[in-house]
Amino acid sequence: MNEAERDSQPELKLTSPKVFLPFLLVILIWSTTWIVIRDQVHSVPANWSVCYRFTIAGLMMLLFCRIKGYKLTLDRSDQFFCLTVGLLLITIDYGFLYAAERHITSGLVAVVFALIIVPNSFFARVFLGKKSSPYFILGAVLAGIGLGLLFRSQLAYLPDRTEMKLGLGMSLVAVLATSLGEILLSTPRGKSKPMPVFLAWSMLWGGIGNGFVALFLDGAPVIGGGAYLSSLLYLSLFGSVLAFILYFYVLHIVGPDMAAYAHVMIPIIAMAISTICENYIWSPTAITGSILVLTGLGLAMKSQSKSTRSVIVKMRID
Repeated sequence: MNEAERDSQPELKLTSPKVFLPFLLVILIWSTTWIVIRDQVHSVPANWSVCYRFTIAGLMMLLFCRIKGYKLTLDRSDQFFCLTVGLLLITIDYGFLYAAERHITSGLVAVVFALIIVPNSFFARVFLGKKSSPYFILGAVLAGIGLGLLFRSQLAYLPDRTEMKLGLGMSLVAVLATSLGEILLSTPRGKSKPMPVFLAWSMLWGGIGNGFVALFLDGAPVIGGGAYLSSLLYLSLFGSVLAFILYFYVLHIVGPDMAAYAHVMIPIIAMAISTICENYIWSPTAITGSILVLTGLGLAMKSQSKSTRSVIVKMRID
């Protein structure tokens, strides 16, 4: 559906069952992937896990593109573009993301990753000329203070502060790499082909990149047992393919403004899961930090202009 056709559609509410159910599934899937990743990194080297996950997901996405009738072949320049995006979004992002979960809880990693809207706004202004409102700046400041409180609270329960610093640093590297990859996909080149096609090839290139890193750092491939393979299938099919399709289905119907609230809900549910599965302790400082983070993220997302987010969504669903 093009922009004119979408504008002619009657406005639907997120509370509509046909919209709310897939929206809820996206939140639940992406909230649970953090805890599944935590279990994976303790049985198979992180880079091999990322390699397996996105190679499988890329092949699944290619199958989806074939079913949709998209042209799968790309010229050399488009393949190089996908290679760059894949290295940023997959090799660097998930390589550091998986490694971070060896040092800090999955819930805190989810909170850090939710702050991706901050570098996204900065890079969008630098490379795309999109300006942020004063409300966005206020939201970013609140979120940053809240994040600091969360990690300060967690330091009290970790005897080795080096672990916390490593986890935070790795998470921030993953966020920055993802942000740069998303900005690339917001450029005219990123909008020149159907988004699923670029994503499929980027997944494959990124998975291959993690394979080379794994060979260099971890040696020969390692395969986990039945539980590992089950979680790998979950992450590949649900976390990397199905959630993507459902998320953009929601965007297709209600637009980016309402669908963006998934990014606020995901850290809340992820940290709740972390409380149950990882014994995360909610101190008063942690509670205050969480409120500031979520308030800041809410202000930041609401402050974004419709045009900025519409560009990103349009290039993904065309």
